[in-house]
Amino acid sequence: MIFSTKAIGIGALISAVPVCAASYSQSKVYDSTNFFDEFSFTSDPDPSGGFVKYVDAATAKSSGMAKISNGAVYLGANFADKSTSGRPSTRVKSNDAFTNGLFVADIAHMPAGTGKGGSCGIWPAYWTSGPDWPNSGEIDIIEGVNNQKSNAITLHSAKGCNMDVTGSESTSDQTSADCEDSTSGCSQDTTSANNYGAAFNANGGGVYVTEWASLSINVWFFPRGSAGANAVIDAGTADLDVAKFGAPLASFSGNTCDIAERFKSNNIIFNTNFCGGWASREFLKDESCASLADTCNDWVGNNPTAFNEAYWLVNSVKVYTRNN
Repeated sequence: MIFSTKAIGIGALISAVPVCAASYSQSKVYDSTNFFDEFSFTSDPDPSGGFVKYVDAATAKSSGMAKISNGAVYLGANFADKSTSGRPSTRVKSNDAFTNGLFVADIAHMPAGTGKGGSCGIWPAYWTSGPDWPNSGEIDIIEGVNNQKSNAITLHSAKGCNMDVTGSESTSDQTSADCEDSTSGCSQDTTSANNYGAAFNANGGGVYVTEWASLSINVWFFPRGSAGANAVIDAGTADLDVAKFGAPLASFSGNTCDIAERFKSNNIIFNTNFCGGWASREFLKDESCASLADTCNDWVGNNPTAFNEAYWLVNSVKVYTRNN
């Protein structure tokens, strides 16, 4: 089944850029009814060296860092106490692992900042990763650091994986084609004003759709209230056809890379990191951040209330399986 004309806002999603038709049926829903049964908390040290202490499920729930808030899943951090060894925060991973599919994330709020310092020190991510990194791949669907204005969508893989980004929205910019680069991966910067950070939150969030197929990985973003967001949300349990979505915000196809071989058995992950390799480097390059403290760690450790907007509010994540 494809969207009716009424559901898609009189063809508002049809794109001039060809997208291969693929219909998907819903197979899994994560929401307020089951999220904390279906996702596990990790309290392992942060692999990027972040100034963060991920807490276990019991601590997260008893402290209010993880809860159901107004029917949505809330994942936050500790905004009350100063810290010299890392800000307590949450990182969760789906118990299920996936190899391809369509993933629809309806997100109302993401970690950001609106007060003094803005988002300086914050490194949020909604992503997938497998157990044998980087050989099983990584898909960074929402990621950025500090006062970054728009989303960066990135893939990571082992040596010998380069991506063609033909078909991405014209405003997206490929910053690297080599997915082996452990620092940058093969990444596309975007320019949409409300797909990330404080602007995303001010608009009530939106819907990120990720198609992970054997020959390509595509990511769309539909702002809250748009025809695209309404069509996907209003579809309910009906099948989704990505041909109706228009040009992806970011499209990756295997140039010298077999996607089916390189990306497999990934879990869905949400986390809020602070500082760490990438964010700390960019903190010192950003005058608005560097003026706050000598280091990213100093700022995050000594100013807990600056991060009271550093939380995820997830309405649902729906997983679809390809019909053809």
